[in-house]
Amino acid sequence: MPSYIVMGAQWGDEGKGKIVDVLAEKMDIVVRYQGGANAGHTVIHGDTKYVTHLIPSGVISGRSVNIIGNGCVVSPTTLLEEMDILRRQGVSFSPENFIVSPAAHMVLPVHQYLDKVLNEKIGTTVRGIGPAYTDKVQRTGIRWERACDGSFEEAYREHLDFVEKVYAIIEKKEMRTLRDGIPELVRTVESLKPFVRDARPVLAEAVKNDSNMLFEGAQGTFLDIDHGTYPFVTSSNTSIGGAYTGSGIFLDFKKRIGIVKSYTTRVGEGPFPTELFDETGETLRRHGNEYGATTGRPRRCGWLDLALLKQSCIINGFNYIVFSKISCLSGLKTLQVAVDYHPDGTPVYRELPGWEEDVLGCTDYLALPENCRRYIEFAEDFLGVPFGLISTGPDRDHVIERQPVF
Repeated sequence: MPSYIVMGAQWGDEGKGKIVDVLAEKMDIVVRYQGGANAGHTVIHGDTKYVTHLIPSGVISGRSVNIIGNGCVVSPTTLLEEMDILRRQGVSFSPENFIVSPAAHMVLPVHQYLDKVLNEKIGTTVRGIGPAYTDKVQRTGIRWERACDGSFEEAYREHLDFVEKVYAIIEKKEMRTLRDGIPELVRTVESLKPFVRDARPVLAEAVKNDSNMLFEGAQGTFLDIDHGTYPFVTSSNTSIGGAYTGSGIFLDFKKRIGIVKSYTTRVGEGPFPTELFDETGETLRRHGNEYGATTGRPRRCGWLDLALLKQSCIINGFNYIVFSKISCLSGLKTLQVAVDYHPDGTPVYRELPGWEEDVLGCTDYLALPENCRRYIEFAEDFLGVPFGLISTGPDRDHVIERQPVF
């Protein structure tokens, strides 16, 4: 069965949304299986820019059934706001084309407050994701099934009582505000109830019917709670294992697609061996418009780290790479690529010549400057995985197909 998975191979922000959108046109089902509204995917259709945070990017194509899986944590308020924004841009939602798993956990206002006061040093997006996953693991969370059986309000009031007892840090004034907001939150949850149903039978039927399915990861491999640069990670499994636990179905993915940015970026705190603090780093940020789709925060920028990416390929078993934002390197006279690490943890670099020519929007591989092709092929040979698509710009048509995806 033609099943595909798209994952970020670095620290996220690699350009997954565009690739998912391109693939979604031929997909019957698109699944988001982990994370919450702390991730943003940007998709550009002509003159229109769509930004999704919770909703699978496949919803924009209008062709596929889009599923938020049980591995996700979902804010009712954020979900409704995102749906309203997309509706104004012409996107349609119905219980037939959009499903939220009843086993997905809710991100509630109390989680956002706790995120703000507890996780300042980690550099989170303060969207409440970590505290929601904490509740899930300690078995005190509230799942979306509560929206269906009518017990949400009672469960949330009990949860606020629990939080008030456990966290002495929470302010009495803040607790009053949270309680005052319950009626509006209940109305929001009630309005989303039609979209909540078990997605596993839908997925099982799709397998039976040999349907095209795409699983869409959020963030990147090295933000994985187990395999990332702990503790500066997210609270879910962003690598391939999360697709199975976060959807409730096993698939033998035909294409395990890793999205690799042609340089490296990171948002928030944590180690970043190839980070640049000079004008070159500023140039990459400017050329790549490296600001978070969710928070607007400037991303830290640095050289491509192939040594780190080698680990990502091992973790995820990538058999197809999409190399993104190659146009952002134009104008740099030389390029550094990390191929190993010294004993003290500093990178071992290989220097490659840069190119002056603008390659934005190029769709012919042989039309790329020779040094650009050399850069791509060096990375491809190092990782031992075919670079099937080269993204040369933000538009969905700005791609070079070196190897068919389908």
